[in-house]
Amino acid sequence: MSLLDEKLGILLKRITLANFIALLLLLSAVVLVRFVPVTSLGWSDEIIEWAFAWMVFMGAAALWRDNEHFRVDWLPNKLKGRRAGTWVGIVVELLSIFFIGVMTYYGFRLMASAHDRSPILELSKHYWYLCIPLAGAIMIVYSGRNLIRLLKK
Repeated sequence: MSLLDEKLGILLKRITLANFIALLLLLSAVVLVRFVPVTSLGWSDEIIEWAFAWMVFMGAAALWRDNEHFRVDWLPNKLKGRRAGTWVGIVVELLSIFFIGVMTYYGFRLMASAHDRSPILELSKHYWYLCIPLAGAIMIVYSGRNLIRLLKK
């Protein structure tokens, strides 16, 4: 499991970084073409939307995997090492699984109901929304891992 976990962590970080670099290059090109109009980059809006969505959701899954996401941890830190701290952690993980489950469910419904295509590149909008249920499923797995670790304490 740890080899698969490591490979998934590397993949999530690479997807996030690749999309960030694509955004950087495309947005720079759009600004440059605005001042030096040598070509049209009308198609770039579609790629920018796609790259931003995938960067955000895969980046969130990567952060969730490593427990590096933003969180208010004052109470868990105050209760660290106590039985109450473990129970707070369990409740937080259960609430996280519920919230991410709702996000994943509605993200899947959004993806499944998207029957339109992008206007210029003619790509299915499924590709835009696939990142939501995919990242949600990954985050649920890692929340489950955290929950199991807490329950073993």
